[in-house]
Amino acid sequence: MRNAAFILLFVASGYVAKSQRFSLLPQVGFENSKTKISYNDLSSFAPEGVKFTPQASLRLNYSSKKGHGFFLGTATSRSIVSFSFTDPETLSNTYSATAGSLQLRMEGGYQFNSKPITLGKSKQASANNTAKKNCSSAKTEKRSCGSSSSRSSNKTKENSVSKNSSSWVRIQPSLGMGYIPFVKDDVITKSEGGQAVYQYNAGNWRTALIAGTGFEFGKGNTSKVTVSVNYFKGVGNLDEQTITSVSGGKTVTTTLESVSSGWNVRVGVPFALKAKPKTAKTKKTENRKSSGCGQYRMIYRCRN
Repeated sequence: MRNAAFILLFVASGYVAKSQRFSLLPQVGFENSKTKISYNDLSSFAPEGVKFTPQASLRLNYSSKKGHGFFLGTATSRSIVSFSFTDPETLSNTYSATAGSLQLRMEGGYQFNSKPITLGKSKQASANNTAKKNCSSAKTEKRSCGSSSSRSSNKTKENSVSKNSSSWVRIQPSLGMGYIPFVKDDVITKSEGGQAVYQYNAGNWRTALIAGTGFEFGKGNTSKVTVSVNYFKGVGNLDEQTITSVSGGKTVTTTLESVSSGWNVRVGVPFALKAKPKTAKTKKTENRKSSGCGQYRMIYRCRN
């Protein structure tokens, strides 16, 4: 699965040069995770409670013209709880729990991008209304000899583009999977001072279900910032583990199982990956002088 993920990343990056709908999104934030442990079919408990961990991530997003697309990326993860004990029969009272080391997980899945939702009154609409009022009052203008008729139309277009600077927000729901390529052993047995010490790595998941929603804010044609909220739940490599020990001359069998879930908040600035624009060939045009003065020409054409 690891090799397939790298191949998919390579293929996706190859399309960047041919498409203008790819974006790179670095993000920072925090993640809250909770890992619960249950043993011998008793009630589960969370030895570390809710863990607050800083997080960093990097995503490559692709979106089609209709908004459908996919994402691939990496993020930091710290959901493991190292649960150590010496006597399996009394582990609920005599144990030590520490947060596991930082891991790197891969993320990928489907993402939908909604159409931009305008925040406040659009300046483009106000500019169009003003142009219509001016158009209704405009009549005719005497055309001078050798003057260009495209000056007023070009100026109108420039004003229209410059005033299209309204703020907007785009909603980005997503659904995917998380994958940790390198996981630790679930149960480790070691000896300290001639006594056996058992360590159970709870929340040691390899795959997880990821779902979330992003909010991309922008102005005009530029994306400014993206805020996302995501939920994850470990689903792979969380099977029941069995520890067999000898206590008081008798064999004791202890079963351990864990569940892990959490959510994170990330903030980042998206960067559009655009292909190099092709240089358009311009044709030379000759300015022809008018045959005479005193001609009249309509400047504005109003449409109902």
